[in-house]
Amino acid sequence: MARPRSFDEDTVVDAAMVAFWRTGFDDTPINALENATGIKRISLYNAFGDKEGLFLAALDRYHLGALEVYEGMVAQGDLDAIQKLFTAMSSPADPDAPAHAGCLMVNTVLDVRRASENVKARIEGYRKLLRSSLVSALENARSSGQMDADDALIERRATYLLGLLWGALAMIRVEGKTTAARDIADIGNAVIDSWRSC
Repeated sequence: MARPRSFDEDTVVDAAMVAFWRTGFDDTPINALENATGIKRISLYNAFGDKEGLFLAALDRYHLGALEVYEGMVAQGDLDAIQKLFTAMSSPADPDAPAHAGCLMVNTVLDVRRASENVKARIEGYRKLLRSSLVSALENARSSGQMDADDALIERRATYLLGLLWGALAMIRVEGKTTAARDIADIGNAVIDSWRSC
């Protein structure tokens, strides 16, 4: 009979997620994960298979946390919601906040040297979440008369906004502070203002 786990899996995944978020998959050794989670590697391997198994669980947890922002705030909003996203992302944060490391998914694109198909699938799923949320917000803006745009223009604008968002998050990653994206956010928000028809 298998022994019951002596730790809370959600707590362990949350701690591992922050560790990976700060330093990336390649530069987070297993001993750092032991320290972050308070769990010995044998228990981590028994629960998640290997380091990548824990990483995949962390990516899934990060995606789940992003649903509230993107499916909630952005997808249900309009141009104002998109601008609030850029403003919030580039605003000062607590010194110890993992947000100073950027975005775990974007960091994964930048950091993982030989990404597995499972990791690539998580990144693609996250990209689709962000893009569909932006498309929804732009469609809402059109429906409310906030913006004039046909379907093709909405798709192009969503692609632009996604590239802008990921670029801003990469800038945060490189400089290690959320405010590194302030200029990108401000100019992006000015571009969004130029799309307004009222």
